[in-house]
Amino acid sequence: MDGISAGSDVRLAGLKVGTITALTLNPETFMADAVIDIRQDIRLPVDSAILISSEGLLGGNFVEIVPGGALEDLEPGGEIEDTQGSVSLVSLLLKFVGGQGDTPPEATE
Repeated sequence: MDGISAGSDVRLAGLKVGTITALTLNPETFMADAVIDIRQDIRLPVDSAILISSEGLLGGNFVEIVPGGALEDLEPGGEIEDTQGSVSLVSLLLKFVGGQGDTPPEATE
């Protein structure tokens, strides 16, 4: 969980709705498991997703919840399995500056 730690914000539609309370390494999957505490008045569909977002080049990272469309709600203590890590802005800039974009190189004569 790049740039995320216990106490980081959890946001929905840009508004803070919770915090990360714990981060651990899952020894079976070798992936990070995050425990989040969300306000009790927030009901999330079971197919919701979580991704790590950035506040910009100089800002910090936060967890963003993307609600799904299922009619069933996630139960308290439930698990969101659809996750996505953060995109490194530095890597994207280096790729752009280095000319490694999707456009093919021009032919020389």
